[in-house]
Amino acid sequence: MIQQTFKSRGFISGDKILNRKGQSVDMSALPAFLRTLLVTDGTVTKSLEAYFWEPVIVNNTLQDVSSSATDTIALTKQAGHKYLHRKVTLNGVNTHTIYTYADSYINLSVLPQDTAEKLIANTIGIGELLRDEGLETYREILDIGTDSKGLCESEQCNAFSSLSAYRTYIIRVSGYTAIEITEWFPFAAYQ
Repeated sequence: MIQQTFKSRGFISGDKILNRKGQSVDMSALPAFLRTLLVTDGTVTKSLEAYFWEPVIVNNTLQDVSSSATDTIALTKQAGHKYLHRKVTLNGVNTHTIYTYADSYINLSVLPQDTAEKLIANTIGIGELLRDEGLETYREILDIGTDSKGLCESEQCNAFSSLSAYRTYIIRVSGYTAIEITEWFPFAAYQ
């Protein structure tokens, strides 16, 4: 189970993991930095900036507040709760490279009101906001894999029509599952 595999370590013996889809993923075959991004329990923006040595911006491609979360693994619908569905790309400012595409559901009802309002206002990325707010959070990786389907509807997301690696993880805030995020990383950006 991936949740236990990468809970406290970034390495596994035997190199291969079995993901939620039943696919065998050879972690040793992935580019080293991409492998690091997949197993880290932190946010990726600062790592992308340091590795590629350019500023990275969060480009919002979809944002919608609703009463449900769909296509999630661990974030379950709770009556009376509001959810923010958000899709973003992480783009290099200088190169315009799309390093990451992310699809997230946020249970606004379990976050402090001020934090929820800032997420809805779309003025800051999720990881940066949680860090700036000083919220006690815990991240847990749920799935890792590779996929070749098109992942982004925007014209600027053509990089995602090729093979990408992905990870799905949750962020717990004050013991509640508050956020579920799936991030895709196009191999072309990491070769």
